[in-house]
Amino acid sequence: MTRKLQTGLIILVVVLLSACKSKQMLVPHSTVDRKLKEQVERVQKAQPMFKYANVSKMSASIDVSGRRFSTQITCKMRTDSAIHVSIQPFLGFEMFKIEISKDSILAFDKVNKKLYAIDFDYFKSRFGVDIEFNQMQAMLSNHLLLLGSDNGSLANCKQLEPENGYAIIENTTADFIQKIFINAADRIEKTQINGTKADFNMLVNYSGYTAVGAIMFPGAINIDASVKNKPIKLDFKISKVVFDVPVTFNSMDRSKYSPGDLNQLMNK
Repeated sequence: MTRKLQTGLIILVVVLLSACKSKQMLVPHSTVDRKLKEQVERVQKAQPMFKYANVSKMSASIDVSGRRFSTQITCKMRTDSAIHVSIQPFLGFEMFKIEISKDSILAFDKVNKKLYAIDFDYFKSRFGVDIEFNQMQAMLSNHLLLLGSDNGSLANCKQLEPENGYAIIENTTADFIQKIFINAADRIEKTQINGTKADFNMLVNYSGYTAVGAIMFPGAINIDASVKNKPIKLDFKISKVVFDVPVTFNSMDRSKYSPGDLNQLMNK
């Protein structure tokens, strides 16, 4: 697979992980269904809570419309602030670096010395979906998120009848229907999102929960999605992660890279 194609697929992965606008949930004191509020509170209590995460060993398998490649990834996260991802397909050699902040995404192609600067508004114009930093962070952190929810409101949510041992929360907005499947330990095992306007569908599965200190964290994240009829499958397997040990975020020197044309790259 060519380096340009790999770059395009990696940026498309970032698009997918950022593909719909959401808010982190805080349980409100409002007149919503008491059982629903209690379920949300249990999920929030069980979800991983940390300020720093350092995933120093993770493998990824990526398939976009039949174009496949596998790579090693490291990922550093500081809650509500920054996510840095290093793509290392060859024995620790960093080929790509992605720096994600609350305002933008910078994708560095270190081999071709290209920088793809991505404003979050780009995804609305290109794919018809709003995005923000918190949605990506919540997905990678196995946190509860409800699409389109302002100030932690549960007004658009309801609790469905249990199915195959899962408690299910359904959240309906003007743009999406979202279902969250919760296991007996009050941990999220999968989230299903179907667009009602944009051609966007996604199913995220979490499995292999293991204890990392006091934190229970999934060892595998599997994503099956379709964006404008383009099928995407992502399989991440985490082998080593450390929480709440401060990490250093070293930003790349932009002056050493020439601007890349993102639209040209995505059309390849």
